[in-house]
Amino acid sequence: MKALVVGASGQIGAMTVKDLVDNYKADVVAADLNISKVREVAKATNPNRVTPVKLDATNDKAMAKVLKNVDVVLNSAWYELNIKIMSAAIRAGVHYTDLGGFYDGTLKQLKFNKKAKDAGITCVLGIGSTPGITNVCGAAGANRLDSVNAISIYCTWGTKRKSTGAAMPAYSIRTVLDEMTQKPGIVDKGKKVKVPVMSGATSVVMPEPAGKVTAYYIKHSEPATMADFIGKGTRHVSFRIGFPEVDFATFKTLAELGFSSEEKLDVGGCKCSPKDYITAMYTDAVSSARQSTEVVDEYDYLRTDVTGKKDGLPARCTLFVCTWNDRKTGLSSARDTSVPPSITADWLAKGKIDKRGVLPPEACIDPEPFFKELGKRKIQVDEQMQVSSRYY
Repeated sequence: MKALVVGASGQIGAMTVKDLVDNYKADVVAADLNISKVREVAKATNPNRVTPVKLDATNDKAMAKVLKNVDVVLNSAWYELNIKIMSAAIRAGVHYTDLGGFYDGTLKQLKFNKKAKDAGITCVLGIGSTPGITNVCGAAGANRLDSVNAISIYCTWGTKRKSTGAAMPAYSIRTVLDEMTQKPGIVDKGKKVKVPVMSGATSVVMPEPAGKVTAYYIKHSEPATMADFIGKGTRHVSFRIGFPEVDFATFKTLAELGFSSEEKLDVGGCKCSPKDYITAMYTDAVSSARQSTEVVDEYDYLRTDVTGKKDGLPARCTLFVCTWNDRKTGLSSARDTSVPPSITADWLAKGKIDKRGVLPPEACIDPEPFFKELGKRKIQVDEQMQVSSRYY
């Protein structure tokens, strides 16, 4: 397999490059605007397998050139670029994956379904941890039930070692700031609706050491697709994040200070938006963190509750996904976002995914083989089934 990873200098993109090489012996074109950083990624992974390339993903000619000789493109760039990169993949007749269109973008991407089918390719939308693993968990839970009423998704993260220091998100700071400032979409009574930012507060129990957390509605891609593609009468779909306390305070402050703004400011003769500025700071911090030898026990936890009926009686299937940093390899718990696109790319290249068009994970990925692949990377998926019995 020959794969193109766009955004390869970022935390997730760099980890995806490593997984493609380590697990599938793939030849990878690692592309990014910052050529020096992708050269570092290539050197740290396998220079014989990874070719660093400077790429502007908004340049159609440049994209067409790098897409000529690859089997699949894995988009790890900002979600704002999804339609641009996916369109280039469709024109080139190359399979495509990304990490999610942030609800509204996902709905726009689905409109390219016919073009992808006509090109004979598959575009898998939102195949990271969440969206991604959570979508497949929703499908797995629905498979256990005869009908589905609600799919409720929760996410949290943290470390064993308690800290009062400033937090670094396990995913793009741009996405975090948008989550804190844009209205979430949910499915309520069978209809897609928007709700207030950070509303829907509820307590949910996650595995220890997270324990009970308070989770809020956050804008995410899952509610854009899961009711439609899972079916079975699904009338409610929601996504909530249970922010660790310090993280929540940090992100909320950044959002309230206006760091989600894309309006350019003139500072000392230089024009830059607050969002671009903090993105650059975050990217540098991630790059520096790769050189750190400090080992911290960090975790990512996902929970997906699928409720409905089995044999005419109430039932619930709950799937927990637990990921810890891997002390042996040095990989962070964020591999639950970087590994799924790598698995999907391999399956696309080998023809294990044969549906064509623009599809979310729940529509084209077989849950159990997918979970087994996750398990090989120490990403643990546990399923719990609660059913009712009646004796009269």
